[in-house]
Amino acid sequence: MIRLIGRIELRLVAAVSFGLLLFSLAAGFLTYTSAFSEQMQQAAELQQQLMRTVQAQAEVAAFAANEQIAQGVVEGLLASPVISGARLFAGEGFIVERGFGGRGEHRVIHALALYSPVDRVEGVGVLEVLQNDAQVQSEARERACNHVLIMFMQLAFAVCIVFAVARVLVTQPVIRLADALATIRPGSRQRLEIEPWHANDEIGRLTCSANALLEAAAQAVDEVARQRDQLEILATHDQLTGLPLKRLAIDRFQVAVHQAVRAKTSVALLFIDLDAFKSVNDTWGHAAGDAVLKTIAQRLTDTLREADTAARVGGDEFMVILSGIEDARAALKVGDKLVRRLSAPIAYAGQSLHVGASIGVALFPEHGNDLDSLRQQADMAMYAVKRSGKNGVGLAGA
Repeated sequence: MIRLIGRIELRLVAAVSFGLLLFSLAAGFLTYTSAFSEQMQQAAELQQQLMRTVQAQAEVAAFAANEQIAQGVVEGLLASPVISGARLFAGEGFIVERGFGGRGEHRVIHALALYSPVDRVEGVGVLEVLQNDAQVQSEARERACNHVLIMFMQLAFAVCIVFAVARVLVTQPVIRLADALATIRPGSRQRLEIEPWHANDEIGRLTCSANALLEAAAQAVDEVARQRDQLEILATHDQLTGLPLKRLAIDRFQVAVHQAVRAKTSVALLFIDLDAFKSVNDTWGHAAGDAVLKTIAQRLTDTLREADTAARVGGDEFMVILSGIEDARAALKVGDKLVRRLSAPIAYAGQSLHVGASIGVALFPEHGNDLDSLRQQADMAMYAVKRSGKNGVGLAGA
């Protein structure tokens, strides 16, 4: 059981780790993207702020077309590592620039409009800066990677705490519960104890469920024994009449034969087929037919000795095994008695139902040494009775 818990724990760790890995990849990508974009935005804001810092000087340089002041503005902007080029130009071809050597398709340029320092209305030029993409992107990537690394460290620390707490609060209590459960024998009245601190949590509920299973198992032991006896009866007895089936009749016949051999007596096999039973079924329905079969079975049981066996072998066919019979005369006498008892009226729903019984008799060992051969002989004798008028007894070979 401990090995089982260990495997469950490993599978839990693997599943949670896989889920966290997927989450970490997605979260890491989002964190990196967000941090990178934020850093790029901050770089753009920094460049705008630098241009606004020198805006007043740039406006004077553009208004007065003063190249010296303009050079000072450009060089001051280039002192920042996030700017690789700066340019100031005004009307009439005045332009001062550095770092705008070539024109790339993806270069980032930020511009600031310059106005007259006199009225702050008339435009006098434009101040532009060229972003140092390599520097800005390098710093953005570094900052984004630091954010991702910190996130992974926090996540790993949280995972360690979660697993440690889960082991203390879940895995170890389950292992103790499993060990205690393994010591309880099937059907035992011993039960698991619930630890006070687990009385109201899932471990306590699991313990209660285990105790309920143990109680159910104890009850099931008795129920299985009872059902085993019932199944044995169902397998060997007819459910409608309660009489033995052919399987049990064969065993009873073998016992009767052994007894007859030792006592030097005979065993009689009576094969019974009800007369007019189909008419009862057709006229009154199957419920009436079932009532007739139950009554016939009860009359057979009441008429025969305890040592004899009456079995149902077909829809309206019965077989009787008479043990310790002296001769054919004694068997025929029992057959006559059965005909009289079975042909008596049967009360059903305020009516009297009438059936008869045609009985064929065969003897061991005169007519055969096994049940099948005796049944065949008795069956032929029974059909001879039906041909001669039904509701009577006939001896095989007569």
